[in-house]
Amino acid sequence: MRESVKIVLAVAASALLQWSCQGTRVIPDDKLKQITKEVFLSNAYAGSHRNLRMDSLDIYTPIFRKYGYTVNDFSYTLSSFAKRKSSRLSDIIRDAYNELDKEYAYYKRRLAILDTVSILVDERFKKQVLYDSLIRAKTIQDTTRLKVTIPLEEGTYKISYCYKIDSLDVNNGQRASFFTIDSAGRRTVASTQWMSRNERQRRDVSISATSSTKKMLINFGTYQKTAVSPLDLTIDSLVIVRYLPRQVALDSIDKVLVDYKLLIDGKEYDRLAKDSLAVAVRPPWVAEEHGGKRR
Repeated sequence: MRESVKIVLAVAASALLQWSCQGTRVIPDDKLKQITKEVFLSNAYAGSHRNLRMDSLDIYTPIFRKYGYTVNDFSYTLSSFAKRKSSRLSDIIRDAYNELDKEYAYYKRRLAILDTVSILVDERFKKQVLYDSLIRAKTIQDTTRLKVTIPLEEGTYKISYCYKIDSLDVNNGQRASFFTIDSAGRRTVASTQWMSRNERQRRDVSISATSSTKKMLINFGTYQKTAVSPLDLTIDSLVIVRYLPRQVALDSIDKVLVDYKLLIDGKEYDRLAKDSLAVAVRPPWVAEEHGGKRR
């Protein structure tokens, strides 16, 4: 709060240097509060973008112009507070700060709702494309089992697996390599995970596929050098799940809910709009508290 007051007072001081009484107007308190809120936001934005040169950028004049006032009007209004008994500048700053704080909490909650909706939609349309309970390589010939190839469609693939390298395995530098192959046959390394020995460990990796990505090759037997005997590598609980592209999933939920009546802001809708899951829309499985009441 003190820092916010300093910001507004700094703007005020700068404006007062340019002030001329001629043709000036007093800005009403409600408009002044809105201007002050935008000053806070502009300073916060500028502070988060260090590449902006604040010494050569006027971020305040457009704010005054938006509300139909000038820098001189702002300066004149600030000077008038010294003559007032009914209100103080600090009251305006405090009210602006409190409103911003409430708005922040409101939109933070809205974003949390959207995140929850996105997760639920993803889970609704996910598809398991591969499950293998056990892959074991104890000989050089067995290393061919450590290569898994699956066709890809556009979306995100989440791969989960557990592995264990036995203490008898003499190979070093083992790793799991994940490659994507496009329609032209070009191979791209999507991820590499190094393996340690002796203890069974769980790993997860996500691979994104575009419309041009056709295959994924997983090689659990990628070694620093050629594999030698004895070796003993076990892969278990291998699960590969495909998640639809986000927009495709959102469009799909509209079709699934076509027979549902949705209660949105007190009105019934037969189906989701094409811009479904926007901030104003809450699917039936997400309850939101607003003003202490569920609706």
